[in-house]
Amino acid sequence: LLVGAPQDAEPVNGTRTGAVYACPLSASTRDCQRLAIELKDEPDKAIIEDMWLGVTVASQRQPPGRVLACAHRYTRVLWSGAEAQRRMVGRCYVRGNDLRLDLGDEWQTYHNEMCNANTDTDETGMCQMGTSAGFSANIIYFGAPGAYNWQGTDYMLQRENWDLHDFSYPNKRNGNTYIGYTAEVGSAVLQQDAVTVVTGAPRYRHTGAVLLLSRGARQALNGSLVLPGPQVGSYFGSAIALADLNNDGWQDLLVGAPYYFERKQEVGGAVFVYMNEAGGFQPLPSLLLTGPSYSGFGFALASLGDVNQDGFQDIAVGAPFEGPGKGYIYHSSAEGLQERPRQVISGSELGPTPIQTFGYSLSGGLDVDGNSYPDLLVGSLSERIVLLRARPVINILDKTFTVTPGKVDPAQCTPRSCMTVTLCFSYNQSAGDPNYRERITLQYTLEADRDRHPPRVKFSGSQSATYTGDFSMPDTRCQSQELLLLDNVRDKLHPIVLSMNYSLLEKPRRFQLGPHSLDAFPGLTGTSLSLQIEFQKECGSDNQCYSNLQLQSSFVTEQNQPLPRVNGTQVLQYSRDVRKLHLSINITNVPTSPTNGEDAHEALLNVTVPPSLLPSSVRPSGACTFGETVLCELGNPFKRNQRAELTITFEAIGIMLDTREVVVWLDLSTNGMSPLPFTPFPSPHPAPRASSHIQSYFSGTVVGESAMKQEQDVGSPLTFDFQVTTKGESLGTLGTILLGFEWPYEIPNGKWLLYPTEILVNGNDTCHPPGGLINPLNLTVSPAGLCHSAPSRRRRELEPPEAGEPPVTLATGRRPRSETVLSCSAGTARCVWLECPLRQTQLPSSFSLRARVWNSTFIEEFRDFDRVKVTGTATLFLRSQVPTITMRNHTVRFSVDVDSELQEEQPAEIALWLVLVSVAAGLLLLGIIILLLWKCDFFQRTRYYRIMPKYHAVRIRQEQRYQPGGLLPRRRKKLWVTKWQEPDKYY
Repeated sequence: LLVGAPQDAEPVNGTRTGAVYACPLSASTRDCQRLAIELKDEPDKAIIEDMWLGVTVASQRQPPGRVLACAHRYTRVLWSGAEAQRRMVGRCYVRGNDLRLDLGDEWQTYHNEMCNANTDTDETGMCQMGTSAGFSANIIYFGAPGAYNWQGTDYMLQRENWDLHDFSYPNKRNGNTYIGYTAEVGSAVLQQDAVTVVTGAPRYRHTGAVLLLSRGARQALNGSLVLPGPQVGSYFGSAIALADLNNDGWQDLLVGAPYYFERKQEVGGAVFVYMNEAGGFQPLPSLLLTGPSYSGFGFALASLGDVNQDGFQDIAVGAPFEGPGKGYIYHSSAEGLQERPRQVISGSELGPTPIQTFGYSLSGGLDVDGNSYPDLLVGSLSERIVLLRARPVINILDKTFTVTPGKVDPAQCTPRSCMTVTLCFSYNQSAGDPNYRERITLQYTLEADRDRHPPRVKFSGSQSATYTGDFSMPDTRCQSQELLLLDNVRDKLHPIVLSMNYSLLEKPRRFQLGPHSLDAFPGLTGTSLSLQIEFQKECGSDNQCYSNLQLQSSFVTEQNQPLPRVNGTQVLQYSRDVRKLHLSINITNVPTSPTNGEDAHEALLNVTVPPSLLPSSVRPSGACTFGETVLCELGNPFKRNQRAELTITFEAIGIMLDTREVVVWLDLSTNGMSPLPFTPFPSPHPAPRASSHIQSYFSGTVVGESAMKQEQDVGSPLTFDFQVTTKGESLGTLGTILLGFEWPYEIPNGKWLLYPTEILVNGNDTCHPPGGLINPLNLTVSPAGLCHSAPSRRRRELEPPEAGEPPVTLATGRRPRSETVLSCSAGTARCVWLECPLRQTQLPSSFSLRARVWNSTFIEEFRDFDRVKVTGTATLFLRSQVPTITMRNHTVRFSVDVDSELQEEQPAEIALWLVLVSVAAGLLLLGIIILLLWKCDFFQRTRYYRIMPKYHAVRIRQEQRYQPGGLLPRRRKKLWVTKWQEPDKYY
């Protein structure tokens, strides 16, 4: 076992160079020896103090293979005159399988200093080679994260026969990404027969990344694929591992991000699993493994190999900061890595004192004890390492687990015998060692009906459904146990589930000098089995019962007549005499096709009753039990073509006037739920009665509103009588029945129409509707009995009165009769709403609405009409906050015919002589006026041309016109041009 100790000091001179220790497999835990790697301390050429030798340790993993140890802080010293410059280039050392230096081996004599110390940080002067490194059969590779201003690079040396080829990742001027922080080399990654370098860059664009590099031209490693990290600061790529998880021949990739976190899920650290898709990887992981907060889960990764010999590679994950540190073991399958760990090993379980930071480093895949199972070496920062050796894995073969008979007939079972359980086992080693014949004891537990309480069976000789026994191999072959069926088993439809769990009975460990052989402490691949025991049933060949339970139900009367339905819902007419309700239920199991109508086992009817009903009895007697619900057993089984009829009687203890609905749920065990609602509607039946119209008159003179003091000053009186009769019970506080009036109050221009004076209820009481609409002018109102001027009124009845002669008032010499109608619906009148409550709904009530015809309005606006018909409406309605109490509104229309009694004036006759004298006098006066105007020259007109001025002109030809002489100053030439046109004629 090779262990690096980067902070170790030389035992002779105390120089802290670091070291590599070799620990043999022995009984002693303190026999590790420091390897003598020849280090020359030449301070003027190189600095080996704090060079961290052992920061990386690797081997070729084969018997003649070599080992590798690196010191990434190895520093070269360059001199420029008297000034020394230091270059931390790093260095790696190769030694033989005997851990000694062989000068004849070119692998060991090669300097393995890939960085040029003569350059600065922009090149490879601070490359820190050896931060990561590794071996294969003919390849050695190094990671140098400090090269190119900490962009980082990877170096790969490949030996082919006598040739040595070196490759490196070029300078991409992408500083501070730490390429080469971790590195792995393998084939079947991007191509089956080509080598791929997989390297981690934990600071790539702050989120980290993994780069897949391939060999290119001119000894370069070209980037073929980049898998970016998901989170800033997660250090994605600080640990990587390659393993064929699903055994498809391609290497899958695992990437650690120890500082990944999810605050709400309390996650600290993650491992991203990328499944290889025939040489390609998706940008998103196939699986994400996470650890608890602050655990550093994924700080170290290692491929274990096939630790359980199931044909799939397994993985180890380190979480060094989870308590004392833990190591997680994950198994794989054909679908890839399993999400849950198969084993979790804590640093507190491996000795008398906990090992802190257990899991800081991991190395696996080698069988160090020769038992054909790979082992795991775990490092820590506590100066201790732990070798975890894999135990042999036992495969249980010929697992015979049967029950006879295959189907249980309860009629054939006895108190001593019913079913026989038979167990048979054998085993082999998963690694295929034919000489492995250890004596092992298998401890098994049989458990029947584990998920049912109480179970339906028990084992013979006990009262329990659980049995525990031992099975020694390879001597024992089979064992049998009797399983008995309990009495009065109800559930004969569902099978009895019998499960078996088994484990190895470990032998006590004895002290032994040196590593113990693990052959006597094997592990198991499988640990449980189960089977189902079916009941003998009259069902189909698939042993599944497909019944056809049908349910019909309705509420019925004492005479077994269903209650009426409204829109599919039964309706109960509310009455205080309702004391009981009867629910009739019919259930059938009649086949409607060849695939249904089979026996219905454990058929139950569960009736959920609301608090307003109390179940009191059932027919037939004893068919149901009353508790929180009504439970009716229909049969076990309810046979094919069987019918059942039930009648459940309920006490209506909670059905009140405000009850809206009562819902009873019927739950048939194999047919789901069937709701059966019905709704009672309390229905008071009011019967309003009123007449169609009455008559009144208008006449006299116009009187202003301010001059009116008494109601007689307004106009003719009107009295409307309404009688209301209701059938039913008093509503109490649940609602109020009101009589409302749509009253024609005024005409559109705002003048009064019918002036209401008062509303009398039952002859004595007065109703005052809100808003002050009754007698708003506060006129003096005469008692109802003193109004003798009002015409007689008939009482308003529901049926219209018999047709009689309509009242007619004629004026002498009046023109033919004309009529107009004033109503609110037509917009010819403005109405207000008046309403009065019925205080006693159980007795008839009478309403008298007294009013006056506003005489002045009719004289001013309607004097040209012989009759004015004024209409309104009266509505009886219910006002209630309880939605179950409803009443249909009853509306009647009333009208009053107001006839005119105004006398028209007779036209006066004029004598003929008077007309003739008047015409003659008018003509004489007109002649005198004309004569006077003529004398004043009023009719003379001055002509226009006589008063206009007159001028005379002579035409002179152009050549005869005056020309100015030479004595006159010569006219200057104008700066502009004018054009003179000589007309042919002058006017």
